[in-house]
Amino acid sequence: MTTDLDATTDFAELAARVRTQSQRAPDTDTDRVTVRSLEAVRADTLETLLEAAESEHLEPGALVVVCSRANADLCIDRESGIDDVGDLESVLGCGVRVEGELPDDTILVVHPDAVDGEDLLEPEAIACGIVGTDE
Repeated sequence: MTTDLDATTDFAELAARVRTQSQRAPDTDTDRVTVRSLEAVRADTLETLLEAAESEHLEPGALVVVCSRANADLCIDRESGIDDVGDLESVLGCGVRVEGELPDDTILVVHPDAVDGEDLLEPEAIACGIVGTDE
């Protein structure tokens, strides 16, 4: 699977912008990022987050899940039949990008064209999962 996100993106900054933009936009007509609370990092919760970012104009598999190494490892360890990131991509039907800069409390689902570096171009094609206390 491809993960055509800009390799120079500062994912900690992108996560901060996603969260800030979402907080500023409540009760407005502004398109905003969908934010979901995640109780645990598992394949089914990532699928729910993917569904939140999907729209009619996006091709299936065009989205990319971006998560920290700790969250990728948690998901892989919890799921039978998933031994590595490649297996996780197959289960989710999209690319998975592991980013050391991304905080462990955040998982992003983005369409590569929805962001330019840290700028949000299409907030409606982005979903942010806020991970609770995951044991």
